[in-house]
Parts: sequence; C-alpha cells; structure tokens
Amino acid sequence: MAQERAKTGDPPTRERAKGWLDALRAPLGAVFLAAYAAASFTDYSPVMAVFLGTGGLLLAMSVPWASGFHKALALAALLAFGATVLTGEFDAGLFVEELPVYFSIIAVLLVLSIAGYPIRAERFTAQIRALMVTMTQRGAGVRTTAGALGHMLGAVLDVGGFVLIDVILRRSAPNHRFEALAWAGRGFSFTPLWTNLNVFTITVITLTGVSYAGLLAVSLPFVVVGLAVTLLVAQREKGEVREAPDTPLNRGAAAVVLYPVLLVAAVALVSAFLPGLSLTATISITVAAIVVLISLLAAALLRSPSPLQRLTHETRESLVSSHAEFALFGLSGILVISLEQLDALSPVGDLFYALPAVLVAPALALVTGLGWIAGIHVIPLILLINTAFPLDGGPAPALWAMAILLGGQVAMLLTPFSNAVTMLSRLTGLHPIQIGPKYNWPFALVLALATSVYLGILTLLFL
Repeated sequence: MAQERAKTGDPPTRERAKGWLDALRAPLGAVFLAAYAAASFTDYSPVMAVFLGTGGLLLAMSVPWASGFHKALALAALLAFGATVLTGEFDAGLFVEELPVYFSIIAVLLVLSIAGYPIRAERFTAQIRALMVTMTQRGAGVRTTAGALGHMLGAVLDVGGFVLIDVILRRSAPNHRFEALAWAGRGFSFTPLWTNLNVFTITVITLTGVSYAGLLAVSLPFVVVGLAVTLLVAQREKGEVREAPDTPLNRGAAAVVLYPVLLVAAVALVSAFLPGLSLTATISITVAAIVVLISLLAAALLRSPSPLQRLTHETRESLVSSHAEFALFGLSGILVISLEQLDALSPVGDLFYALPAVLVAPALALVTGLGWIAGIHVIPLILLINTAFPLDGGPAPALWAMAILLGGQVAMLLTPFSNAVTMLSRLTGLHPIQIGPKYNWPFALVLALATSVYLGILTLLFL
C-alpha cells in the first residue's frame, strides 16, 4: 500500500491529517482570540467556556506536531494531572480559575506575532537596509548597527527581528553576517527589561504587581548603560558595507524607528486610562487596533486591498503555525496547576521564605537563569516559582521583577533552549551550542557580574 501511495503521489496519512487540522486552526484561532477579547470585558460564563474550549481543542491539535521537548512536557503534565485524579486532589474549579492565565499568554503571543506587520512591508525593509548602510557610512560598525537594530526591532518583532537583519546583512555585509547577528542578539537581550510588548516582561509585571512606570524607573538605568557599553564594545571592529542601498534614506526610516515607540507608548497610555483591564488584554487589544488601523489607512492611500490581504495572510499564517505556543503554555498550565493541587511546590516556597529578605532577589535571579539553562522555558519557570512563592507579596515588587528579568537576560544567550538562540542557530546554520554558550559566555559572564552589582544597589535602595 505504501509503495502504491508513493507511486500515485498521495501524501501519507499523517501529512493529510496535519493538513486537515491546520486548515481548522485559522478559524478556531479566530474564535479563540474573539472569545479572549470578549472575556476581558465580561464575566459571562459561556464566553469563558468558548475561550477555554477552543484553547483546549487547539492544544490537543498542537501536541502531535510539536517538538520532542513539548511531547516530554505533555507526558509530565499528564502524569501530574493523573496523580491529582488518582489521589482525589483534583479540583475542577481551580483549573477553570487558573488555566485562562496561560491561555491569555498564548493570545498575547498570537497578537504580537502580527505587531510587526507594518515594518515587514517591502518598502520599510528597504528603509531598514538604507538605515544600516547610512549608519555604517557615518562611522558606526556593522556589529554596532546590528546590535542597535536587534534591540529596536526586537521591541516589536521579538526574535523575528533577526530575520530582517539577516536579510539585510546577506546583501550588505555578507563577510560579517555571523558576528553581526550575534551582536544583534546581544542588543536584543536588553529588550525584555523595559518593553511592555514582550511576553516575558508582561508576565513578570503581572505576577509581581509592579507598575509599568515602576519597572521603567528601576530598569532603564541598567538598559541605557548596559546597551551603550555593549554597542561600544561592538564598535571595536567596524566591518564594511559592500554596496550602497537601492533606496535612499527618507522619512520611512523614521517610521521604522518610531513604530516600536508608538506601540509601547500606546499600550502604556491605554493601561493608564483603563486600569481595570488586565495588561495582557490591554496589549492585545491596543496592538490589534493599531495594526488594523494602519492596514486600513494603507489600503485607502494606495487605493488597493493589498495591505488588508497581506495582514489577513500574516494573521492566518500565525494561527496555523501556533503549535509551539499552545503546546508550551497550555501544557505548562496543566502541569503547574496539577503540581499546585498536589502541594508538590511547597519545598520551593519554603526555601525562598527561609531566606533573608536581602537574598531573595539574588536567589530569584539565580533560579531563573539556571532553570532556563537547564531547559525549563523561562515563563513556565517563573509561573512555577510564583505558585510556590507568590511574587506580589514581597516588600519590593520592583526589585523582585528586576531580579527575574536580569536572571533571564543573563541566561538568554547562554542557554540553547531560548527562542533567541534557536533563531540565531537557524539563520547562521551553527549548532545552538556554538551560537549560544560557546560564543556568548564572555558576554553572559560580564552581564552576570553587572547583574550582581545592580541588584546589590537596588537592594540597598528598596530594603
């Protein structure tokens, strides 16, 4: 049968099943996002049932096509869940109460995946390239420019910003592409410390209860000094741009630079005017509204439906390819809630409670960094920590938040399990160990020392 199928060109059963299920992901994802938006404004139980139902269905459809890591996570989650049932500790009400937190993270990720829609347009990609060439012609090195672009584009595109930088480097500076991409990753590593468009940052803000303004107050000094020093070190080897840009630099470059600022400021403004709305909902609704508005304006100015068609295509692709997001955060939710019901996280909480207050921040940074290096994704990791040791109950939520973010930053380019290292590995063709720990251990070591000093200063100020 298999030989006959191969001769006729028919796809195997597994591929046909995946194609059929992927065709369902876009409409189901649209219902999931619509239910999430509605649930943000109402406690109407049927709306939450639709949100959890579609989320659970998409989770079940995601696991078979996810990575080996996600399948191992699925096994751990099912074992923990089974243990709650067998021991009589299962509490359906707790699942219904807490699982939406994890599905909300998925919803934000799906919305943020289209946040870069405007600057992914061809003419803006050309302006990014023109900006890079102009900066290098005026004395900035290729590595320095890539680091700055990695930070700026990362605020909106997350690790997707590396793809745009790689496209530009392949043409403008092919001889320095690997090194420049590595410096783009180092510049990007400072992004989660401040932007409210990063899911890591959002989760930390939500769990610690720190205000966005409070987070900026404690994080910006480290970001400004740290990023400046990073770019100055990158400037030691300038590199050369091989050719002039096809497109002259114009106001489109300003739009590229200002767009991340616009999104961050808009989210902060809406959050200030609607304090009762959760931060995840504020980000999702604000970003979606701005992206749709830009698409409508572009369609009106061009008198063409192509901008709307491109947005529709990007949104559909994001929903169809969302296996990893649903698998990681959906399964993490099941695992964490199950462990909570089994009271299996008490030893972790007891350890933190036993520490003097001045050592809690360093301990949070250390556990965050080492846990991520060991292979536990940083967001499920801090959700586990929060379950055992509620982060909003401390005397200095801004200090706790900064400790977690800095611990994550130190590990981000050192662990082969981060999205940044995975993307850089894919673009460079190098093994994650090579482009990650082997290439970045000196940077991570200096960052760890700077983190220790900065956390010590904050501890003196807050405690």
